[in-house]
Amino acid sequence: MRVLEPLALLALKRSLAARRRTPLALLALRRSLAAVGVAALCAGLLASCAPPAPRGLETLEEAARRGAERRARRLVALEAQAIVRVDGRATGRLPAVAVSARLASPDRVRIQCRWLLGLLADIAVRGDTLVAWMPSGRLGLHVDDLADTLGVRDPALFFGRALLAAWEPPREAWRAAVADSGGAVLAWTGGDEAWQMHVDREGRPRDVRVERDGRSLTARYDAWRGSGPRAWPAKLELEDGAGWVRLRLELEDLRTPKRPRAHWFALTLPDDARPLTLDDVKRVLSRSGGLVR
Repeated sequence: MRVLEPLALLALKRSLAARRRTPLALLALRRSLAAVGVAALCAGLLASCAPPAPRGLETLEEAARRGAERRARRLVALEAQAIVRVDGRATGRLPAVAVSARLASPDRVRIQCRWLLGLLADIAVRGDTLVAWMPSGRLGLHVDDLADTLGVRDPALFFGRALLAAWEPPREAWRAAVADSGGAVLAWTGGDEAWQMHVDREGRPRDVRVERDGRSLTARYDAWRGSGPRAWPAKLELEDGAGWVRLRLELEDLRTPKRPRAHWFALTLPDDARPLTLDDVKRVLSRSGGLVR
């Protein structure tokens, strides 16, 4: 031990001497490097907690297209259950109703609205023709130019795509898409229609707007169920640009039969049905549950 003590003391003296000979600039450099290392570590930890940066547009397009194609395949034959609330300048705020919808792409839709006392309205769309029956008032409606009435081409197909967010923009729209912090914005035209769509970071539509002949319709998606390509909308809002009517749908169930059934879309107005007007609709709905203004 007496031999080792002088050696340890000698090593300590040499270390202290080396430190005294180290230039002050080198010591400052070492301290700066240490500070940079600590800052980099903190930045890494903060970045791990922050939201991810938007995906590249190519990756976003791939995710959006894969999800839209999967949802569009369900439109060949689809049954849906939803709760629907209606308000707007044309109707006021109406009571919530249970809705069952059946679709067969591209041009057939059947919608039945029910409330506590039974069937409130039965609506069938085939191509550009709408037939509606409201049994409580013995009221019927027949429209031969639904596309012009709504301001959108292919009304049945539009409703189906809106219901499932099965929108498939052309590839040219993705080439000109603009990325933002929430995902991306796309715009394109089709015939006499102008379209705009916002997608989120997962490539799912946040809102879709179509304009035609000075009128517009917007579909907004507030909530989704599931993840990835299997996701489908849980909450949907449809609104015209003038604020006349707004529909808010909460989708409760979706089923995809192998094929549509012919009787799904068979609706014939009784001979004693009275012509339906907007005032008649408001009066019948008022008796059914009251218009809340």
